[in-house]
Amino acid sequence: MAVVLICGFLLLLILNVPISFALMIASLAAILYGDIPPMLVGQRMTAAIDSFILLAVPFFLLAGHLMARSGIARDIMNLANAVLGWLRGGLAHASIGAGTLMGGMTGSAVAEASSIGGAVIPEMVRKGYSPAFAAAVVASGSLISILIPPSVPLIIFGVVTGVSVSRLFVAGLIPGLLVAVVLLVVVWLMAIRNNYPRGDTPSRKTILKALRASLWGLFLPVVIIGSIRYGIATPTEASVLAVLYALFVGLVVYRSIRLRDLPSIISDAAITTGIVMMLIAGATLYGLIITREQLPQQAAAFMLTITSDPQMLLLLIVAIYLIGGMVLDLGAAIIIFVPILWPITQQVGIDPMQFGIVTVLGLGIGLITPPVGASLFVACGIARCQILLGSRAVLPFIGGLLALLLAIVFFPGIATWLPSRM
Repeated sequence: MAVVLICGFLLLLILNVPISFALMIASLAAILYGDIPPMLVGQRMTAAIDSFILLAVPFFLLAGHLMARSGIARDIMNLANAVLGWLRGGLAHASIGAGTLMGGMTGSAVAEASSIGGAVIPEMVRKGYSPAFAAAVVASGSLISILIPPSVPLIIFGVVTGVSVSRLFVAGLIPGLLVAVVLLVVVWLMAIRNNYPRGDTPSRKTILKALRASLWGLFLPVVIIGSIRYGIATPTEASVLAVLYALFVGLVVYRSIRLRDLPSIISDAAITTGIVMMLIAGATLYGLIITREQLPQQAAAFMLTITSDPQMLLLLIVAIYLIGGMVLDLGAAIIIFVPILWPITQQVGIDPMQFGIVTVLGLGIGLITPPVGASLFVACGIARCQILLGSRAVLPFIGGLLALLLAIVFFPGIATWLPSRM
C-alpha cells in the first residue's frame, strides 16, 4: 500500500496535478488497493479541518487582505524606504524592511511576495536594479512572514503536533527578525558588489511623517501578539480581533475600503483559505496511510541507527527538508513530514520550539527554490524575468538562510529562549 501511495503521488506530481489533488488521489488509490473502506476518505478529510485552532487561518488571511487593500502596505513601504533607503541598494533594503513589518499582517509568504513585489519591484527595475535581483530580494524577504506571527505554517505545525500555537508564535519572533538581519547583510554585500544606487538621506521630519502614516498598520502585530502573550485571547480569538481592527482601519481611518469592496475581499481570502484547507485535508489523509503502514516507526529505527545525537539528527532532518521543500508546498510538506519525524525528535529530547522553527524555516527555503518555489515564481512574474535568472540571483540569499538555519540547530536558545520566558 505504501508503494502505491508514494509512487502514485510522485507520478501525479510529474503530470503537474495540483498538490492537494495529487495527495487525495494517491491516498484514495492506496485505500482501494489496501481494501480499506472508501468511506474513510470523507471522514478523515472532514476531521482534519474540523479544528478550532484552524479557524485562525481564514481570519488571519482575511485580515491580511483587508490591510493590503487599505493602503497600509504602501505606507509601510514608505516608512521602510525612509529609514533604510539611504543605504547603498536602498530600495532593496527597504523591501526587506517592509517585508519584516508586513510579516506581522499577512502570515503568508506568497501573499507578502505579491503585495510587496507589486509595490517595489517595478520601482527597483526603473532605478537600475536587475529584474532578477529585484525578484530575489522580494522572494527571499517573503520568508520572514512564515516565522513572525501570525504565521500560517506555525499554526499548521501546532495542529499536527499538538504544540501550543501561542508558544510557537513567540518562538518565531527572534528567528524571524534574524532572517531579516541576514537578508539585509546579503543585500548590502551584493549592492556594494554591483554598485547599486543609494537613496536620498531622509530628514527627521520625513521619517516622523512616514512613521505617523504607518502607525495604524504597525499596531496590528501588537494587537495579535499582545493579546496572545498576556492571555487576553487565544490565537483563534486574536485572528478575529485582527479582522475587526483591519476593518476599522480600512473603513473608518483610511476610508480606502468601501462596503461594496468587502465581497471581493472576502472572496479572495476564501479562495486562499480553500487552497490551504484542501492541502491540509489531502495531506492528513496521506499521513494517515503512512501511519497505518508504520513508516514513522521504520523511519525512526533507521535514523537512530545513523545517529542518536540531537544536533546530528536535526542536520539529517534539515537535509530531508531541503530536498522535500523543493517539490512540495510548505503546508503539505509540514503535514507529510512532521508526523513521521516528530516521534523521533521527542525520543532524543529535541525541544518542540526548536523543531518547529527548524521545520518551518527549512521547508520554507523551498518557497524560493525551483521547481515549486511559489514565492520566487510570483516575484519573477512581477519582475518579468526568467525563473532561471531569478534562481541564480537568489542563491546568495539561500546561503545566508542556510547559515541561520544551522545556527538554530547548534544554538537552540535562538528559538527556545523567548517562549521559555512566558
